[in-house]
Amino acid sequence: MKKTVAIIGSGKIGRGYLADLFSAAGYHITFIDISTDLVDKLNSRGQYTLFITGKAETKKRIIKDYEAYSIERDFTTIIEKLSIVDMVCVALYPNALPSVANQIVETIKRCIEISRKNPLNFIFFVNKALTARRVKEMVEKQLHTETEINYYKDNIGIVEALTLRGGVNPTPKMLKEDPLCVSSSEGTVIPVGDEFVGPKPDMEFIQFTDRVEGRLAEKVWCGNMLHCTIASIGWSKGYKYTVECANDPYIQNIADQAYNEASFGIGKEFNFNTEEIKEGKNKYWNFFMKSNVLDDVEHVSADPLRKLSRDDRYIGPALLCLKYNKLPYFLARGAAYLFLFENEKDPSALKLQSSVKSNGIEQTIWDVCDLSPNIKEEQMLHQLILAHYKEIAFRK
Repeated sequence: MKKTVAIIGSGKIGRGYLADLFSAAGYHITFIDISTDLVDKLNSRGQYTLFITGKAETKKRIIKDYEAYSIERDFTTIIEKLSIVDMVCVALYPNALPSVANQIVETIKRCIEISRKNPLNFIFFVNKALTARRVKEMVEKQLHTETEINYYKDNIGIVEALTLRGGVNPTPKMLKEDPLCVSSSEGTVIPVGDEFVGPKPDMEFIQFTDRVEGRLAEKVWCGNMLHCTIASIGWSKGYKYTVECANDPYIQNIADQAYNEASFGIGKEFNFNTEEIKEGKNKYWNFFMKSNVLDDVEHVSADPLRKLSRDDRYIGPALLCLKYNKLPYFLARGAAYLFLFENEKDPSALKLQSSVKSNGIEQTIWDVCDLSPNIKEEQMLHQLILAHYKEIAFRK
């Protein structure tokens, strides 16, 4: 019988990275998305084009053998589907995690009703540190009976994974060929946390890895932070693509120093040694400076409210630095540049700038970063971001 996987989130990672690997492995895919319009288009077409940009060329694959459901319209059907698939992957923005936690709780109840015996793992591909920890907290608060709690403990895995392929905006030429297309960088491996419940599937593209929580923190708080810093400073200087920004000496210096600070805190917190950190740093710079993937600075800087939140790219590692007595000077500067990101096409940026105008930058930093004026380290971080913001804004 054919293996099945549900993918919650039908964006660039869900329909690109994950669908590519699971489809190639012969899985039937169930897409779950909030957009009823996208779901209907996917079902109507029955296929879409995936463009994979490699070092030498751009390849394309046709993805088919899937079904799609809308979380807003098809909730009951979705829970039924989740209760019988072999595995679930989640590729959504962090603000959707409460909805996913609710789906997990309802799936647990349905699994109990149908007497499902084999474990079910929910694997999270979310670019936010501590995701699995937060989702577990949400799920456990909603389990009330002894039967539900025991079933959850014995049969449900909530597992971190690393997203090693990027999703980029399709070019106009790609969209002209297929309006439903997605575009992705290349890659053949999914690193998954070894806290997977039950027998581990024997698949070449799934690589079970230790310390994934720390590795995800390193990816988001070092790699994604570096990428975002390059882009947000580049945006202020008028660059179009991140590869241009990465080769600007001023941007290189700020981003590199911010990386050093972030890696210091992460190394202390998650027990990474100096060689592991250095290897990661070289990998990121080699990619960003030499990449032939034309990643738009507008795309990489987008959604500043999410990227400036407490557990994300800047505030998470900055607080770790302060925890271990290191001043996060350059992380605060990177955050300040993102606070200055203005883009009329980005709802998050519009909301951020509206808050600055209405409430002032001082209050906006407190609110957006979820910092407390009653905690010395958080007050210090607030002061750093504010000082950088004022200096950069003055020079503009």
